[in-house]
Amino acid sequence: MHRHSHTGAKQPHIFSHEKADWLDEPQREGWLPTPTLLDLLEVAPGMRVLDFGAGTGRYALALAEQYTQTRVVAFDIQPEFLAIVAQRIAERDLANVRATDRIEGRFDRIFALNVLHEIGDDDLTVIRKALRPGGFALFVDWDATIDRPTGPPRDHAHSPAEGRERLRAAGFAHIKQIEEPKLPYHFVYRAS
Repeated sequence: MHRHSHTGAKQPHIFSHEKADWLDEPQREGWLPTPTLLDLLEVAPGMRVLDFGAGTGRYALALAEQYTQTRVVAFDIQPEFLAIVAQRIAERDLANVRATDRIEGRFDRIFALNVLHEIGDDDLTVIRKALRPGGFALFVDWDATIDRPTGPPRDHAHSPAEGRERLRAAGFAHIKQIEEPKLPYHFVYRAS
């Protein structure tokens, strides 16, 4: 199982599997629209894609369904989330996605949604090292500078500048903020 230091994280704990239902709430599409997020990943046939901190698998399963010629890995450290994802994979009979608590091999794309504020610096290094040459990680995280009715408290989230600095300190050489499409409560970085 993947376990690293929490050093560098803004939130003192990771999102609990006990709140799993919240991850599948339909209103989330209003501020984190699945089609928009998938488009930002620029996935092509034959790619390997890692959903880092997959939770209930909402986006990993959507990736696997939309991009049937890709291999998707739904990674999470909580066995309860992995059980949910595995059940959904079986229900949908998807052969191109698997749920795991191990990161093995390298990936063309890594999707990191709402985890930058929760993960430690060691995890950022793992993400960077798991990228294939020419690949990128897409970090989508709560913006501490925005007043919002949902998400973690402001002091548990990063400003875009703090997010960029964490990525730079983790060794990402190319970091680009994605301004369009604008998400109402999140900032987006493409990093490699």
